[in-house]
Amino acid sequence: MVNWKKMVKKIPSKVQIARNKTYEIVWIDAFPDGVTMGETRFDKNQIVIKTNLSPKATIVTYLHEVVHAVSAEHDVELTENQVLALESSFYYLLKNDNVFKKD
Repeated sequence: MVNWKKMVKKIPSKVQIARNKTYEIVWIDAFPDGVTMGETRFDKNQIVIKTNLSPKATIVTYLHEVVHAVSAEHDVELTENQVLALESSFYYLLKNDNVFKKD
């Protein structure tokens, strides 16, 4: 099981995506369209996440945008649909005693 609430507290203020590339994590109350939960701003090296999402939605949005940043910085060029497809693996990657064993 993933403790989503605990994971939210571990989101850093910045994340290193490549050797010389760091993205700032920015929080926003709302996006203009009223629907968007997160976005990657490549020109500013920012990952922007909407506040007040559920803990699980916050983590999934954060990781979704990290994947976009990794894709761009490493010339992978994943489409939005490909990134959305990867979302189904996030729970399993974060699940206790799965990718990393317990302490």
